[in-house]
Amino acid sequence: MIDLSADLLAAAEADVIGLAVIGADRKMLRKMGRLVEWLPATGADCCECMLLVGMEDEFAALAAGRRDNIALAGVRGASPGIAQPVTAVVLWNGAQSHYFVIAMPDFAARQVETLLGSERRARRLMEQQLEAASAEVRFASLARTRLRLARDLHDTLVHSIVALLTQIRLIRHFLTADPARVADGLATAEDAAASGLSRAREAIARLRMPDDLKLEPDVEGVLADFADRSGVAVSTHIDERARDGLRDCGLTVQRILSEALRNVQTHAEARQVTFRAFEEPAAAGRRLIVEIRDDGRGFDQAIPTPGHFGLIGMAEFAELVGGTCAVQSAPGLGTLVRIALPVAVPPAASRGVLAD
Repeated sequence: MIDLSADLLAAAEADVIGLAVIGADRKMLRKMGRLVEWLPATGADCCECMLLVGMEDEFAALAAGRRDNIALAGVRGASPGIAQPVTAVVLWNGAQSHYFVIAMPDFAARQVETLLGSERRARRLMEQQLEAASAEVRFASLARTRLRLARDLHDTLVHSIVALLTQIRLIRHFLTADPARVADGLATAEDAAASGLSRAREAIARLRMPDDLKLEPDVEGVLADFADRSGVAVSTHIDERARDGLRDCGLTVQRILSEALRNVQTHAEARQVTFRAFEEPAAAGRRLIVEIRDDGRGFDQAIPTPGHFGLIGMAEFAELVGGTCAVQSAPGLGTLVRIALPVAVPPAASRGVLAD
């Protein structure tokens, strides 16, 4: 009679563990518990079991004392009734000349599976978040493109049409008041139309360029061209420390400056424009400050101007690079455009500040 420990028998009867006894000839003698149902039927060679096929030499080595046990970790799927992984150990009882098998739930493998399941869920969640972020990026890109189209339309077609309307009204006035000046008015209107066409073509070319294309800005050139074209006196004051920031942020400054100068030429009736660029400390790094001031007639900021988007476009240009653009004006007091843009601090400079 095979003698099994009472504790092991009780655990097997409660399905806490599984027990099996195998004779020295590898024939199954007894099985107890669901956790050993994967073993062959009583009387069959245990190596006929799918999980023990080809292990005759291992059993012989175990009986001869050349190895301590045969361990089968993470066994699962061998029995329809076993959902969790099982670890099985085959031992040799030399005194009674038989093998016995102890099978128990493999909690480590189960924990690994739980962790893997959590990892899979986390990966799925991350994939969903990435898809959502990608959708947001696509939406932001579309919104940016729409803003860019709106700004370029305003900067080209709107200004050109306004110039043409002005000339048409002058020509209509000349028809009755001074017919001799009609030809001059038509020539000016033709020049305005040609200029508008050229700027529209430039805008179309810009739309065909990628957003990240780096154009070479020329802020001082824009100011000089404006002075030559308009006859308005321009004074320029650029601090030496601000030149690096002005170069890095030059494209944004140039776009806002061009719009501000168009407003000066079209509406302000100014005699003097002052351009200042300097840097000031910020909470993180430095900040480039650009001020464009004119001594024109100014305007009342409390009065809405429907259909005019130049000031909105200037603010949007600054916001695209994390900055701000504020306009201050009042009737008879001119206009101040103040741009504040973040300036990256070079790594060497930041280390020098920390070293101090």
